[in-house]
Amino acid sequence: MTTKIKVHGYHIDVFQHVNNARYLEFYEADRWEWMGKENFASWILDNQLTMAAVNINVNYIQGVLMGDELTVVTRMEKIGSKSAVCYQQIIRNREGLSEVVSDAYVTFVFINNATNKAIVIDDELREKILSFKAVTDDFINH
Repeated sequence: MTTKIKVHGYHIDVFQHVNNARYLEFYEADRWEWMGKENFASWILDNQLTMAAVNINVNYIQGVLMGDELTVVTRMEKIGSKSAVCYQQIIRNREGLSEVVSDAYVTFVFINNATNKAIVIDDELREKILSFKAVTDDFINH
């Protein structure tokens, strides 16, 4: 999955760069795009589930400035019995050069809305998650 983002003034903090909290928003924007594919978000809602991030490990490699054009890339990294991990990168595209400015591992679970507890990832859910696994494998280098 990939999402394009142009850095605007409202992304910039008093130090004239993108604040670290905004990177999390950029990553989340791409995950929402991912969930919109193949009606995955609708399937989650129809099954009375919530997808919740439970851990995020972010590396900030380069600063991002107003006017920068970014590509956020997401791919599935690992699917366990109750949690899954996706790997994400933010790539700056400036003057014909592409460079990774941040990367992150996001661990998430699926919560049963009635019990408010994480569920076991069954075969049907695993298949839904796996449908996204190869989408960006060639794009991400890590």
